[in-house]
Amino acid sequence: MLRFGHAACMGTLLLSLLGVGRADTQPPRCAASPLGPAEVVQCALAQSLEVRTEKQALKALSGRRIAAGTLLPSNPTVAVSLAYRRPQELTAETAEQTTFFNWYVTLSQEIEIAGQRGARLDVADAAMAAQVRRVSVAQQESVAAMLSAYYNLLAAGEELRLTEELAGVADALSRLAVARAQQALLSPVDADVAQAEASRLGLVRIEARLRTSAARAALAALLGAAPTVPVEVSGDLEPDPRVTPEPAGDLDALVQRALTLRGELQAAAMERLMSEHQVRVLRRVRVPNLTLSAFAQRDGLNEQVFGGGVSIPLPLPAPLGPSRHGEIAEALARGAQAETEIERVRRRVQREVMQAFQAHQAQTEALRLIPTELVQRARADVRAIAQAVTTRQLPLREALLSQRSLIELLQAHIKIRHELALARVELLRATGLLVQGERP
Repeated sequence: MLRFGHAACMGTLLLSLLGVGRADTQPPRCAASPLGPAEVVQCALAQSLEVRTEKQALKALSGRRIAAGTLLPSNPTVAVSLAYRRPQELTAETAEQTTFFNWYVTLSQEIEIAGQRGARLDVADAAMAAQVRRVSVAQQESVAAMLSAYYNLLAAGEELRLTEELAGVADALSRLAVARAQQALLSPVDADVAQAEASRLGLVRIEARLRTSAARAALAALLGAAPTVPVEVSGDLEPDPRVTPEPAGDLDALVQRALTLRGELQAAAMERLMSEHQVRVLRRVRVPNLTLSAFAQRDGLNEQVFGGGVSIPLPLPAPLGPSRHGEIAEALARGAQAETEIERVRRRVQREVMQAFQAHQAQTEALRLIPTELVQRARADVRAIAQAVTTRQLPLREALLSQRSLIELLQAHIKIRHELALARVELLRATGLLVQGERP
């Protein structure tokens, strides 16, 4: 049972490390512009400081496993003693026969007899397996953050282009209204309303410009680019099925998939397994180690003596000696805490999947309410409003009201597509499919 768990942990570790190696074989063009969604995902995996930190922690744990696999608990000990034997009363006649030079050499080695090494390796393997899952979690979070910043910049840029176009139309209407009011062909109130609408759209354009700059700076920070380096993106707010495919299945299927794939849950399970192995280590450490020794000496009247021995420490009960009772109690409590953590993460995963699924469904339904043909006609209608007012085919006040409705429709279309893209990213992250890119 334990050996199977050891093999499973190591197999998962090797597969994960091989997957990380494949992701790093082709360096992404993060410094190039414009960046598409596929390049954004590669840059997230390559430039994320969180992923780099977790990989460094995994490398540190590999050193701990090397230390846990040491065969002997301590280095052998060699003791050498020299002695000169000389009686107190020594005469010239007996000096040669009664004085001797003696030496003593002893070699001793402590060995473990209760399988402590295997238990320590199980602890190290469980810790490394948990860290592999943390690397996966960091990858999912980094890709989600990078894609969200990418879609934020796309939406801000599209909104900026729309507001610049709308502001131009509003300025044209404002100038026309002012000219007609000066000729007494239009009420001054209508002219003021037209100017107010132009000012409002001008403010909207400034806000869109600020949002674009903020989104570009946020994406540049995630890419690790210098503030002076312009970051441009390409693509559309429509989710790319090659990068962010729509997960197949209903809510129950997505929840079960998330409970299988989410790295946080797997890491918590490995933490519990590590606590169980730690208890086993502490219980085996209580078994005294044997110390084998061998000695050689020359003693007495030039006598050669060879021998060996076995020693074992006598364990004393607590609090006289180190019985490990407290450490075992702590490890058992840590195991219970890890079990509670698994349930906590399970509930959080279920909640995140449910919320992401509902948000994705809501934005998908909202997008169906605004057909693409209607959006295209609305853009053409906005441009035609100024011409209709110029040719007196449409009264100015009615034109302004129509323009406001069309503008709100176009802005809502951008917002819904933006929210749908973010909801798709969050749903894939919540189900653990973002990096794997599973297709329906």
